[in-house]
Amino acid sequence: MISRPLALFVSLLLSGCFAVGPDYQRPKIPIPRQWTETPAVQGSQPEQWWKTFNDPVLDKLISDAITSNLDLKLALARVKDARALRSATIAAGLPSLDAKSSVSRRFNNSSSPASQTGTSAAGGGFGIGNQFINIFQMGFDAQWELDFFGGVRRAVESADATIDVEVENSRDVLVTLLGEVARNYIELRANQRLIAITRENLHAQQETRELTQIRQQTGLTSMLEVTQAQAQAATTEAQLPNYETAVKQSIHALGVLLGKEPGALAVRLDQQGAIPAIAANVITNLPSELLQRRPDIRRAERQLAVANASVGVATAELYPKINLAAFIGLQNTTITDFTPIGKSWSAASSLTLPIFNWGKLNANINSKKAQFEQTFLTYQSTVLSAFKEVEDALIAYSKEQQRHKALAKAVAANQLAVQLADERYQKGLTAFLDVLTSQTALYQAQSLLVTSESQLSSNLVALYKALGGGWQTEAIVGDVEK
Repeated sequence: MISRPLALFVSLLLSGCFAVGPDYQRPKIPIPRQWTETPAVQGSQPEQWWKTFNDPVLDKLISDAITSNLDLKLALARVKDARALRSATIAAGLPSLDAKSSVSRRFNNSSSPASQTGTSAAGGGFGIGNQFINIFQMGFDAQWELDFFGGVRRAVESADATIDVEVENSRDVLVTLLGEVARNYIELRANQRLIAITRENLHAQQETRELTQIRQQTGLTSMLEVTQAQAQAATTEAQLPNYETAVKQSIHALGVLLGKEPGALAVRLDQQGAIPAIAANVITNLPSELLQRRPDIRRAERQLAVANASVGVATAELYPKINLAAFIGLQNTTITDFTPIGKSWSAASSLTLPIFNWGKLNANINSKKAQFEQTFLTYQSTVLSAFKEVEDALIAYSKEQQRHKALAKAVAANQLAVQLADERYQKGLTAFLDVLTSQTALYQAQSLLVTSESQLSSNLVALYKALGGGWQTEAIVGDVEK
């Protein structure tokens, strides 16, 4: 990794140079002043929103997921990769120093004018004849491409923004993870509750079936009522496998979210528990604060910075490149005779300027500008989609509250109807069909109420997820900042 002092030195050295390409400016887009669906309470959203459910099991599941989820670990590994690539990008703008050694053998064939006329060297000519010369060289070779036009600096800008992109991506993964754990846990508890309600209703329907059988045997009713009671009990019993399957699938999903094998949480979660209680009030932030809270919006904005810096990198290719090279070391004709006296050094510089490939370079610049425009449009779309998700979650939560209140009244009324129908049937004051209808209506209303309780909690989870809540936990910040 490049040391900060050395990087600072290079930055100061080139401070008089300029960086070609556009300077990045954070985009400004119109945002609504307030939500269309006004929540119950305005204020600061709790960071650890899942604790508003007051469910220790859920708290533990989320804590374990943050520690062990594989998708989150993968996202954090990408952050480390982006940081390593940034170091490599900085190194491209620094001088390179390599140890260099070489061995060469040279043949010289030189002669005097006398030798060219046929006079022998031994007969008075001064030709030196054929010679083989060995040259041994050891030292250090330095190279440096000066970043006068800011190509490397723009590349570093892109690398910095890429790190931010991966950090925000890891936070987005965390927000999704928290929502998925809570949603699957809520579904687990809802299906466990539906199993309990189904068994309670099945038990009552079986008692009614036995009663009809007794009455049929004593001649007080017909076989039709017996078969109707049997059909109702069998239909209710057929619902159990569906709920039991859903329970197992939720446990399997939670196991994978926690980085474990699917059945690892079976013993831990098999026992029935209450559906997580919803918070008394919904606390949301203003639309303007959503831009700072949603990781996907922050990621899209950082991707825009990457695209902007890429335009500068491509533009820098149009300008001259200045390279400095130097060598210092020792040189001798015999490897055993190396001494400080045999010094050897060289220095050189080169200037490279594109001439016949401007069409290609300009096309690349235009491509990068078009990519920037695409990224900007993606950013705008991301922001609009985020606003939509919050509005959808607010209306869904608000309307489900109304539905839940109505269903609670329906359950209470159906329980009374079943009680009255049973009493009147046993006294022979009403037909058995009234009992069947009342029991069926009660079971449906109870099932719908449980589903509504589950949906109400799930809608609250969706709202907090849409608001970008939960990514500022100590675990994720600690891992990302390392």
